[in-house]
Amino acid sequence: MKKRLAAGGVALSLLAILGIGTAAYFVTDGRAENKITMGTVDLTLTETVNGVVVGESTSQLDGILPSQTVDQVAEIKNTGNQDYWLRVRADVSVTAADQAADLDNRVISFNWDKEKWAEQDGWYYYPTAVAVNETVTPFTEVTFAAEAGNEYQGCTIDIDVEAQAVQVKNNEIPAGGSVLDVQGWPETVTP
Repeated sequence: MKKRLAAGGVALSLLAILGIGTAAYFVTDGRAENKITMGTVDLTLTETVNGVVVGESTSQLDGILPSQTVDQVAEIKNTGNQDYWLRVRADVSVTAADQAADLDNRVISFNWDKEKWAEQDGWYYYPTAVAVNETVTPFTEVTFAAEAGNEYQGCTIDIDVEAQAVQVKNNEIPAGGSVLDVQGWPETVTP
């Protein structure tokens, strides 16, 4: 009987070992690494006065008289990697020679292409999307009005051109709307 019990114990041990071996599972693992790069909406604004890039020369435009027009060109280039909507404004301040007062800035005018650009609240909106690497020119001349009287002699005129862009993708012009209706323009302070 001892032999039978020993043989039975060995048989049970073998069955237990076989049972453990049959409890194995097939296992696998997979991994995917994703890199996402966001698009860029970026612009470069270059302004020239009589052919000289503003900021590259210490010379200023001196000796301007009423009724005079000067070549002042603003160029905005899409330097990002996405198309964008564009708006531009030019803020003008005129300070009297004695710096005692600010003078009426309406004596300065730009040759905006008003048939192309839509104006709203002092901003001029380009009617179509600006493609990557495209350059847009909102104006090419500034005119000083003939009505500028003696109070304008020796005055200082500061022209500040600002351009803003907002993405086109997922920001289309609403049905029945225009570029004036697109969303996402930065908040601005009215001059």
